[in-house]
Amino acid sequence: MIGSIGVIAGAVAIRFTGWTWIDPVVAVAIGLWVLPRTGILLRDTANVLLEGVPSSLRLTEVRTAIAAVPGVAGLHDLHVWSMSNDDVSCTVHVTLAAGADADAVRQGVTATLDDRFGIEHVTVQTERSGAACDGHEVHA
Repeated sequence: MIGSIGVIAGAVAIRFTGWTWIDPVVAVAIGLWVLPRTGILLRDTANVLLEGVPSSLRLTEVRTAIAAVPGVAGLHDLHVWSMSNDDVSCTVHVTLAAGADADAVRQGVTATLDDRFGIEHVTVQTERSGAACDGHEVHA
């Protein structure tokens, strides 16, 4: 809208003054005004295309929140990414504490991520303590 106003103001000024040099000055001013916003858009687009962690989230905070859920003894393979500005997904492997109910832990992790971070698409894989995950030793 500001660019359109600049073009209209420039056209009116040229019409009444005859100063044609106003046109390139307005064009350069609009270009300089748009340039910083282009960098921000490029950064955000690259983050979405590379499925990076959304800039509004801190992975350490997400990890701490999951670890605080009752029944969680540890976690690993935590991945948080976005497919758009408002569609955040998360996958995590959770090691269960002794005697913990896997379904209750999954529901607790899912509810925590939705309530605290707005992450609605969550996949939680639960594992018993000491179990191996894909041939790798489980770590907390």
